[in-house]
Amino acid sequence: MMVTSNKTFSRRYYMKLQKLSLVAGAIVLSLGVIPFAPAQANVNNSVVIARAKGQGKLERLNLTEAQKTQIEAIKKDARAQMQEILTDEQLEKLQSAKGNRQQKREIWGSLGLTDTQKAKLKEIRQSKRSQIKAILTDEQKQQLQQMRQNRRQNRRQQGAAGW
Repeated sequence: MMVTSNKTFSRRYYMKLQKLSLVAGAIVLSLGVIPFAPAQANVNNSVVIARAKGQGKLERLNLTEAQKTQIEAIKKDARAQMQEILTDEQLEKLQSAKGNRQQKREIWGSLGLTDTQKAKLKEIRQSKRSQIKAILTDEQKQQLQQMRQNRRQNRRQQGAAGW
């Protein structure tokens, strides 16, 4: 009879030991994830809120109605110029990728652009930036510069954290 009770005791002890090791393993795994959380939390809250509202960096500059109208015209013109450079197949891929909400780099990387197309697109983007910059006040330019620096810093921190 003693032998049977020892087997039962051993089985219960073994099952408790298994549960304990599972709990300990879960704790260890969760501790391994915690160091990454602060790096992600360093993202500027105003940027996160603005993006959730669908606002880009220009919309956060308190633009006047005249500035908004001018910037929209510049963007529209730049889009038209870019579309002239792309082939029909590339335009189709671009629309499809945007509909799937892919990241901009992924989208443009998947188009198979020629060196000539890349150079022309870069030229258009630079022209657009300089035209928009000419519309902004000195204070808005300073805000924009600060936003860019914050974005670069956040990217570096995320890259260092393994994101």
